[in-house]
Amino acid sequence: MISLSGFGFEEKLKEPSKAFAKTFKNKSFISGPSITEFEKKFATYTKADDCVAVSSCTSALQLSLLALNVGPGDEVITVPYTWISTVEVIKQVGAKPVFVDVNEDDLCMNTKEVGKVITSKTKAILPVDLYGNVADIDALKRYNIPILQDSAQSAGAIYKGNRVGGLAHLTCFSFYPTKNLGCWGDAGAVTGDPGYCQVIRELRNHGQTKKFSVKQVGWNARMDTLQAEILLNKLPLLDKHNKRRREIAFMYNNELNGLVRIPKQNKNSMHVYHQYVIQSIHIDKIRTALEKKSIQSRTYYPQPLNQLQPYRTEQVFPNSVYAGLNGLAIPVHQYLTNKEVKLIIKTIKESL
Repeated sequence: MISLSGFGFEEKLKEPSKAFAKTFKNKSFISGPSITEFEKKFATYTKADDCVAVSSCTSALQLSLLALNVGPGDEVITVPYTWISTVEVIKQVGAKPVFVDVNEDDLCMNTKEVGKVITSKTKAILPVDLYGNVADIDALKRYNIPILQDSAQSAGAIYKGNRVGGLAHLTCFSFYPTKNLGCWGDAGAVTGDPGYCQVIRELRNHGQTKKFSVKQVGWNARMDTLQAEILLNKLPLLDKHNKRRREIAFMYNNELNGLVRIPKQNKNSMHVYHQYVIQSIHIDKIRTALEKKSIQSRTYYPQPLNQLQPYRTEQVFPNSVYAGLNGLAIPVHQYLTNKEVKLIIKTIKESL
């Protein structure tokens, strides 16, 4: 079996065993010193002014909206082709998601459409750095509206010479196990403006400014110490792993371009290929051929979120619809061998 995500191969890494040992030795399982250490190192890595570790990227997005003072009656502009949490957090804080389509080629927010849907109620813009790509953040800055960047899938990606994390007012990351930088449970982080981050730091811990002192209603959204230790051990490997993902992606690009629609790396950006998603009207044939060779693949986001009941609108977003129906993620993780990559390429070619 050739795995889609590569998770499960991490027994090859010796470092995580040290994380368990250190956590149990310190007996500080929640909000221990490793949390602060990771926050500092991840802020340094992303060149962000501040970093707050939280329990998941969903928590990161939700608390970020609250820090931006988004609430009932407000609108947040985002995309329908993304994971559910991008939109559910908008509803959870009482605001309204306003959708614009993704681009046909890079599957990131079509920034040219944003200006058409801005109203007096627009409180934030929430672009998604899908599959390891980076949305055009500079094109959104001209609207002078707070930008909350969903970089759940893009740790280590670069935009105009700068790593994702310090580009927007706030940026949210996921460290779910299958991510490029993944822990062994659920965890996330917010980077960005120190003022907003301080609000998030309080919100994640029941709204406390200090022990038993509360100024606002908060949440229990703290990262546990074990996950921080895992991330501290894996952060130094991120660039190496992303480099290998890019090497594999370039192999796919060279062999599959013209046969299927391959992922586009945006101008002035460095894609880190959390997923390598091809598009084709023959995607079912490709999927079947891969299955016969025990090669995992997956279709992500088969329905745009505005077609799902809680977020339903009457709009049609053709690029989101097409990608959902005709997109297929194929293995691109750092543990793939060149022999396995060649087999995947050969299998796809023979299916067409």
